[in-house]
Amino acid sequence: MTRWRRFERQAAPLEYWEIRQEGIRCFLRWGSDRTPGRASTTVLDDEEQARRHAARKINDRLRKDFTEVEPPCDPAEAEAGTPVLDVIARAFGPHAPAPQYLPVDGFDQVYCRTHAAGHPMGFHEYYVLRDHGRSAVRFTVRAGSHQAGVVASFPEFLCSRRDLAFDGRSHHKVPLPSLVGSFGHALFCSPALGRACAAYPAAAARVATAFPVFDCEIGDEDAEVLVDARIHGHAALPHSHWGRSPQPVVDLRFDVQPSTYRRTQTFKVYRPADLEKLMDVLPQASPQSWADGRSATRPSQRFVDRGRRRALTGGTVQADQAGHERQGLSFGSGPASPA
Repeated sequence: MTRWRRFERQAAPLEYWEIRQEGIRCFLRWGSDRTPGRASTTVLDDEEQARRHAARKINDRLRKDFTEVEPPCDPAEAEAGTPVLDVIARAFGPHAPAPQYLPVDGFDQVYCRTHAAGHPMGFHEYYVLRDHGRSAVRFTVRAGSHQAGVVASFPEFLCSRRDLAFDGRSHHKVPLPSLVGSFGHALFCSPALGRACAAYPAAAARVATAFPVFDCEIGDEDAEVLVDARIHGHAALPHSHWGRSPQPVVDLRFDVQPSTYRRTQTFKVYRPADLEKLMDVLPQASPQSWADGRSATRPSQRFVDRGRRRALTGGTVQADQAGHERQGLSFGSGPASPA
C-alpha cells in the first residue's frame, strides 16, 4: 500500500490536505485543526490517469501555499501485525459490545458473525483468514437468502484459494467446480477494489472480497474500472443477495432530450430495462440526442435514431420494430452460461 502525502497551510486555523494514489484510485483527506476531517475517493480509468490526477491535485495545493510535511503515523502501519478481527473489535470502543465472530464448524480459520438475523436487512458476515489472521477474504450473505447447505460450499472453495485476491491483480473471475446455489462463478476482488473494511482503516488494505456471480454479470476481461462500477454505486450488483436471478448490466452515458433520465457524461451502470426505455424515446428525441453503451462482453457502442443516419462506432446495424437503429451486438441479457 502506498503512503499518504500530507500538505499543510499555516493559517488560522491550520489546514491540512492528504492524498494517496493506489492503482486506479486517488484517496483524499482534508480538514483543519478546528473542524472534523472529510474524505473522498476518485476512481480513474487506469493507473496513468490516476497518477496524472494526483499530480494535478498536488500542484493545485502547492499553488495555494500548502507545504508538504511528514504525515503522522498511519493506523494501517501501526497495526500491520494485528489480526484483522482484533482490529475490528477494537474499533467499537470500550462502551460498545465487541462483535462476536464465531468459528465455522468444519473449516480452518473461517469465522462468521450474524447481524440482525431476524431483520429484513440482516446478514451473515464471513471471514476466511490467512497469514495467521493478519489478512482475510470476506463475503456476506443476506439473511433472507442464507441457506446453510448452499453457503457451506463457498468457504470450502475459498479455503483453497485464500491467496488469490492478494496476488497483485485487481480481480479474478473464476469458474466454480460445482454450482453454489444457482451461481457458476466466483469473483475475487483485491482489498482496494472490494472495499470490504473501508470503515476500519487499520485493516482495510488487508481484507479482500469474494462472492458468487452469474457468468453474464461480470465480463471475463473487464477492466478494473468496469468491475468497480458494477459492484459499487448506481444499480450495483446486490452480491449479498444469493437468491437473486441473473442481473446482466450495461454501462451507459447519454444525453437524450426530452426524457425522464438526467444526462450523464460519464459511464454509469444501468439495467437492460433502462437501455430499452432510452431506445424507445430516441426516435422522438432532439437531433442532438445520443446514447453510448458498453457491456460485460462488448466495448463502447453508440445508439442513434434511424431517421438521423448518424455514423455508428463499430459493429453492424439493424433496424428494430421501434423504428430506431442500434448496433447488432448482444449485451449478455440471456441466461447465464453454465460453469
